[in-house]
Amino acid sequence: MGAIFGGGQSAQRKAAEDSRKQQAVANDRQLAAMQAEETRDAPTRRNPRGRRLFVDSGQKTDLS
Repeated sequence: MGAIFGGGQSAQRKAAEDSRKQQAVANDRQLAAMQAEETRDAPTRRNPRGRRLFVDSGQKTDLS
């Protein structure tokens, strides 16, 4: 009966606000998951193995 006379507006506003909050949380979680996936898939820089290609000092080495 209260909705007929305009009293149901506050319930609709509260439902809409709750829906917006839930959507914001879902968006934040989705963004965090995407960023975590990107960092997992990114190639990592590993130290080279084997002979050194460049020698910093001018000393003679046994590297050809």
